[in-house]
Amino acid sequence: MIRYGILSTASIIGRFIAGIRESQDGEVYAIASRTLDKAKAAAKQFGIEHYYGNYEELYNDENIDIVYIPTVNGFHYRDCKNALLHHKHVIVEKPFTLTSKEALELFELARKQNCFLMEAQKCVFLPTTLKLKELLNQGIIGDLKYIELKAGFPGRFDYSHWMYDLSMGGGSLYGSATYTIELMQFLFDQPYFEIDGSCLKCPTGSDEICNFQLKINQRILVSSTIAMNVALKNEAVFYGEKGYIVIPNYWKSSQLDIYFHNGQTEHFDFPYQSEFVYEINHIHNCLKQDLITSPIMTPAKTIEACHLVVTLYQQWKGNHNG
Repeated sequence: MIRYGILSTASIIGRFIAGIRESQDGEVYAIASRTLDKAKAAAKQFGIEHYYGNYEELYNDENIDIVYIPTVNGFHYRDCKNALLHHKHVIVEKPFTLTSKEALELFELARKQNCFLMEAQKCVFLPTTLKLKELLNQGIIGDLKYIELKAGFPGRFDYSHWMYDLSMGGGSLYGSATYTIELMQFLFDQPYFEIDGSCLKCPTGSDEICNFQLKINQRILVSSTIAMNVALKNEAVFYGEKGYIVIPNYWKSSQLDIYFHNGQTEHFDFPYQSEFVYEINHIHNCLKQDLITSPIMTPAKTIEACHLVVTLYQQWKGNHNG
C-alpha cells in the first residue's frame, strides 16, 4: 500500500481522500494541521488513525510515502520544499507555485532527492478528457477552430479571505487558469501558445473576474473566462467545421455531448465515485515504476503554465516575477 500524509485540513481533502481509498492500493496514513484540535477533528471525520498538530511531525513520519499538499496557494513552494527535503514524494495542488522560477527549483530539488513530484491536475486524467482527445484526433467535428471555457464560483469567499490576496496566490487567474492551460497542453500535445487577456479587479487589488485568450499553434483560438463574483455556465465548448462538443464542468466532467450541424447528436457518460481516483491511479503507477516525474503531467507543462499565468499578471501590473 502507498501511504499518504495529508498536509492541511482544506475543504478539498475529503474528495482527494475518497480518491485514495477508491484506488484500492492507497492508504491515508496521517493528516496534519497547524493546530492539534483541527487535525484531530479532521482525523475523526475522515477515519484517519494518525494526526499531527504541525507539519514538521508529518514530514518526519517514516511511515509516510507521499505527501499531498492542498495548502494556501502562496505556501505551496514552502511546503513542497520542506516535504522534499524530508525525502517524501509530493503531490501539489494547482497552482503548483506562484512563479516558474519556484517551479523549476522544486523539480530540480526533487531530482536531487530522487523523489516523485507532480502537480495535481485531475482533469487531464478523466475518462471524459481521454474521450474528448480521441474524438478531436479523429476529426469528428472537422477542423477545430475555436474553444470557449467558462467557470464561475461566486459567493465562496469574502474580501478578507486569502483568495482575494494576490500575494497569497489568490485571484481568479491563480485559482483556475491552470485547468484551461494544462487541458490544452494535454489535448494538443505540448502546443505553442500565445497568450493575452484582461481582468476586473476588486477592492483588494486581486482579479475577481478575468478572461484570457490562447492562440494554439497559430490555428485555434481559445477564450477562457473565470469569475469569483458571478455564476457562469460552467462548461467547455469545442467548435469545429462540422459541429461542436460540449463538456459540462470540464475540470471534473463525467459526460460530453456532440452536436453535428446536420442535426444529429451523440452523448457519452463516464460516471465516477471520485474524480480524483484517475490521477491517483496514475501517481501510483509512476511510483511503482520508480519514476520521479509524470510522463503526462510533466514538469515542462507545469513550468509553462506558471510562466503564462505570471505573464498575464505582469501585463495587469501585478508585482510578480516569473
